[in-house]
Amino acid sequence: MKKSLSYIIFVFLFFCSCKKFVENMNVDPNNPTDVDVNLIFTGAQSNARAFDPPNRVGVIANMWAGYMTGIGRQYLGYQNYQYTSVETNGMTNAYQGIYVQLKLAIEKFKLVNNQLGIGISQVIQAEVIGTATALYGDIPFSQAGDYAQFPNPVFDSQAQVYAGVQDLLDDAITALQSGIGSLPNKTDIFFNGNAGKWIEVANTLKARFYLETKEYDKSYAAALKGISSLNNSMVSPSSNVAGMRNTYYVHQVEDRVGDVNAKGAFLTTLLDPSNANYRGNSKTDEEARFHYYFVDLGTGGITGDIEPNYLSAARGDRFNGIIGMEKGTPLVAYYENLLILAEAAARTKDFTVALDHLNDFRSFMNAGGYIDPTYVEAFPVKYEPYTEADFEQAGMKNPGGLDKQQALLKEVLEERYVSFFCQILGFNDIRRTQKDAVGVRLSPATGAKLPGRLLYDQAEISGNSNVPNPLPGLFDPTPVNK
Repeated sequence: MKKSLSYIIFVFLFFCSCKKFVENMNVDPNNPTDVDVNLIFTGAQSNARAFDPPNRVGVIANMWAGYMTGIGRQYLGYQNYQYTSVETNGMTNAYQGIYVQLKLAIEKFKLVNNQLGIGISQVIQAEVIGTATALYGDIPFSQAGDYAQFPNPVFDSQAQVYAGVQDLLDDAITALQSGIGSLPNKTDIFFNGNAGKWIEVANTLKARFYLETKEYDKSYAAALKGISSLNNSMVSPSSNVAGMRNTYYVHQVEDRVGDVNAKGAFLTTLLDPSNANYRGNSKTDEEARFHYYFVDLGTGGITGDIEPNYLSAARGDRFNGIIGMEKGTPLVAYYENLLILAEAAARTKDFTVALDHLNDFRSFMNAGGYIDPTYVEAFPVKYEPYTEADFEQAGMKNPGGLDKQQALLKEVLEERYVSFFCQILGFNDIRRTQKDAVGVRLSPATGAKLPGRLLYDQAEISGNSNVPNPLPGLFDPTPVNK
């Protein structure tokens, strides 16, 4: 990791008066020796709006999960797994732009016993490091963020990192429950300092990471205390202002025009009512979700084919697509928590408990769910509750002769896959479940294997003598997925 902490932009206003014209004349306002903790905190939150949008991590993860398709320039190569360590800077951004900044903020919050600031910072650190270890495997953690003492931080095992992230979340919950501390209005760009909402997010993150380490009983217990409503989801704020637009929108419409669409993407086959692989049935109509996710404007679109839906009322469009200009990207969502409960229950509880959780999600979706209202109003939405008979052999959701518990788990995993479009979670799920008896099965874009991880950044390889040797390859699974 580099020394630079260049990811926060500070704006200083310098006022002079006639009476004190020469006061502090030797102080250079362009080289501050200290920075207000609230600026550090908000800057790090802004960097956490999306994991690595300028350097392609999110888009590549969506391509390799069967959500998007690379068709132009280097993205055509990424589509076919032509990918090297120089392609992204995901680790650099995660550590320098977010983790290290929040570590500095925590040190400053501790000086005034601001437990609210400490707790929120720890939740975001956990989200970023947990995401990073899911993508890369073994990464620096125990020695990360202290360059002076550890210029070459060791790479902790993935299991150690996940355990450390769980401890970090426990500490965050304790701090947030204390009721001590406050933040200036709008310093916290996600929940404006609402400790209760952050506690729910922390519990959903605990459930997410226990799911990724396949500790399903612990995942279920954490999810019971997780996000309780759509409004309590951690969603990156976006607007029509340049610099605050949806990061996928910027990628598709402004920065990398014509490089990525969704032609042939597996997800489109599940949601398109005209496709033979369509997952709809007499109780499920996916038309609204299909149109919310994808737009097919033919020669009038960006690529001339089906692509992630960038339509936005801010552009004068009738609809707001999933990556519309002002659309926030979910980082930790209510519906993720509902689906964690459903999967963990299907693996550890009886059939009825698991089915009830799946139907809770379907009830949420039947009321419109997370689909933008512009599509709910224009297209059919139907997610009626499933019954036990639907998962019996030869039932509506079990044409392949599975036992009902496995058939239910398969449906839950497919629902998770469909729901996590434009997130990294789908890529994580595909890798976690590909050796299980049931799950979403993708065909590699080329060759016989799906990617098992992202490669370490070249900056990390060149700058840290403790980087693993030999380096893991693109198709090597991370330790928790072996």
